[in-house]
Amino acid sequence: MESGRGPNATLVATVAAAGIVQLPTAAIVVALPTIHGQFDTSIAELQWTVTAFYIPFAALLIAAGRLADVFGRRRLLLIGAAVFALGSALAFASPNAQLLIAGIAIAGIGGAVLMPASMSVLTNVFTGPRRGLAIGMWGAATELVSGIGVVIGGVLTGELSWRWIFGVNILFAALIAVLAYLWTPESRDPGASRRIDIAGALLSVSALTALTLALIQGPSWGWGSAAIVLLLIASVVLFGVFVVAERRATEPVFNPAFFRHRNFAGATTSIFVIDFSFGALLFFLPLYFQEIAGYSAIETGVLLLPLTGLMVVASPLGGKVAARTGPRPPIVVGLSLMAISIFWISTLTLSTTYADLWLPTAILGFGIGLALTPMNLAAMNAVSRDHAGSAAGLLVTLSGLGATLGVAVTGALFNELQAQRTVQKVDEAGIQVSRAEAQHLVGVLSGSPGGEQTLHQVAGGHAGAVEEAVRSAFVSALGTSLELSAFLVLVGVGLALVLLRRSEPADAAASDHPVGSATPRPAPLGAGPAAS
Repeated sequence: MESGRGPNATLVATVAAAGIVQLPTAAIVVALPTIHGQFDTSIAELQWTVTAFYIPFAALLIAAGRLADVFGRRRLLLIGAAVFALGSALAFASPNAQLLIAGIAIAGIGGAVLMPASMSVLTNVFTGPRRGLAIGMWGAATELVSGIGVVIGGVLTGELSWRWIFGVNILFAALIAVLAYLWTPESRDPGASRRIDIAGALLSVSALTALTLALIQGPSWGWGSAAIVLLLIASVVLFGVFVVAERRATEPVFNPAFFRHRNFAGATTSIFVIDFSFGALLFFLPLYFQEIAGYSAIETGVLLLPLTGLMVVASPLGGKVAARTGPRPPIVVGLSLMAISIFWISTLTLSTTYADLWLPTAILGFGIGLALTPMNLAAMNAVSRDHAGSAAGLLVTLSGLGATLGVAVTGALFNELQAQRTVQKVDEAGIQVSRAEAQHLVGVLSGSPGGEQTLHQVAGGHAGAVEEAVRSAFVSALGTSLELSAFLVLVGVGLALVLLRRSEPADAAASDHPVGSATPRPAPLGAGPAAS
């Protein structure tokens, strides 16, 4: 082996791992309208193509980091790459929405293993100034893919197929596995506790899945149906058991003691509301651009680039401002810009074009970026370096929870309103449709066979009027649903003002402490599950 080849190969493998984990969630949103039409899916099934990644990713991340320390970081990097590739292969070849969702969920498990393992491998292989450079490149990869992921998704969907979003995942996972296997040394933490809170991770996955399933399927199954009621009861019971189990666990996934620190509580609240609101917006904007405004997948990716690009650009600026003023000013300003921009976007109509939306979407991206780094600094400075890994893992978990609930809750509200308003607006056109027919008619917007069939069944000679009513109901329901996100961000502004304070790091050596198995900090949904 030539001198330097091993470390260089390790750097490529770990940087590729950090970047590729961002791609499924960053790129898939642009492909949602195409999947909507091709698989004749409901909006609820589209929601699962996003949330299926985040549920296992957020819940398993901390446990995966500890597994890497105990059983070998290189080994877990290889396992993570294999699972990520397996899930991507299933998604690539999926003949229906159900298998696509299953593949994305498996990829989420692989991503939860890849992220902490790749960071831990880096810190073991590199020392001194080279470590800082390596970690900087690792973070840059997450930021780069976060920023251009929507464009990648648009180009792949428009020029090849949405399936190649997952094909690219497979190729990079194979590259990671080969480089790690041939040139990356194995390492472990001999002092790492072998007590791994697998039960806590599984309980959190189960509780979050039950709650998400109830929220997403509620509008179609009926909020009073036995299945939805049982799912809601199960989620409450599982969350209760999870809290009790975490209080007794030696190495808990969720440590409530962190929330005794005002800055940690304030920062994590801000992270939750950002991911809730941004996740919902980034789920629905591509649908609006393609199904209502008529843009292509490639055009949609380009149109969303100012949002994601400004988020990446503003992120270091927020850190510089926080260093001078403390975390509260940039967080409050960033969240306020978010609230203003989402309220602005919620006023969209059938005649709205991108010329009307580019400024609020750009403001949104800048606001998120401005708040993101100060939030992470405030949270991590509130705890000692001995708990840095657990605290960072908890941040990512809450980030994923916010993104999951944002898509689920906002989607549930949208589905309810869309059905109601479709019935009303079609009735105004002189045609009566049932609630079930109204839910199927939304497929007309993507050209799905089921939607077209329902249109012909109910419209008779008034297909144009019914389709226009469906479009109007979609836009009306979307605007009202986004108001929920804007209101939640305003609540986050108030909590940030009350909770956040300027303070020194809890551990003076924290800033000098090398990042070991610490889990990477979170970033919003569309920007991928974690960033530098």
